[in-house]
Amino acid sequence: MATGDSYQTIAFSFRIGRTTVGIIVKEVCREIWNILQPTYMPRPTEETWKQSEIGYRELWNFSNCVGSIDGKHITIKCPPNSGSDYFCYKNFFSIVLLAIVRLGYSPYYKFIIVDIGSYGRHSDSGIFENSSFYNKYLKDKILLPPKPLPGMNELVPHVLIGDEGFGLQTYLLRPFSRVTVLHDERKGKFNKRLCRARRVVENVFGILTQKWGVFVRPIESEIETTVHVVQAACCLHNYIKIKQGTIVIDDYKNQSDFTHGFTSTKPPNTPNT
Repeated sequence: MATGDSYQTIAFSFRIGRTTVGIIVKEVCREIWNILQPTYMPRPTEETWKQSEIGYRELWNFSNCVGSIDGKHITIKCPPNSGSDYFCYKNFFSIVLLAIVRLGYSPYYKFIIVDIGSYGRHSDSGIFENSSFYNKYLKDKILLPPKPLPGMNELVPHVLIGDEGFGLQTYLLRPFSRVTVLHDERKGKFNKRLCRARRVVENVFGILTQKWGVFVRPIESEIETTVHVVQAACCLHNYIKIKQGTIVIDDYKNQSDFTHGFTSTKPPNTPNT
């Protein structure tokens, strides 16, 4: 996970079989998730959403936001007999890591929810609406009771924030289209503030990539093992943030190389509607 070395390289280094390396990686990553997940990535509670809302309101000046959501492609070796299921628009094979990231009391930049293993050809919105999180927390339900925005009396729902890859919903905000922004300065300011707050999830992906070298090159494991590896990395990410703390990243204008190990799930030139 740390180096991203292939099974063959690790097998030569430790004088063991390549198949043995694969078995060890799968078992260790699975146990990391099973042991650490209940403590460092537990199921979100009402208090989790409240703390996250405070973080987005106080740090990024975006009230009633409880989380930032995005999906990223994780490059994999073509699975046998998979057809085009894992072939994404970037012309490589991938699975999707869909994540919701929180802010709140330190440490910041922690995963709340991760959905791992969806086909690379699927869209963010489709993966999200078929996730267990959506069915449990959003389908005919609410994250937190509505409350007024600062300086207002009208009740407004709490929301997640995402990019143009997601559809506009009462529980999810996305930017206004570029055409609309050109003729409305207020909508432009809204987009800028939403982008600034949404960058939290991009920053987390960048931190994850820099920490774990396995994301820099295509993962050659079986799909099931790859899912276990990504789960373990996300769980260890939260573990490290809790143990070491976090510096808030505010430079959202110069992030082009920060998430080089992941590829956005948004196709190029996606129209804003």
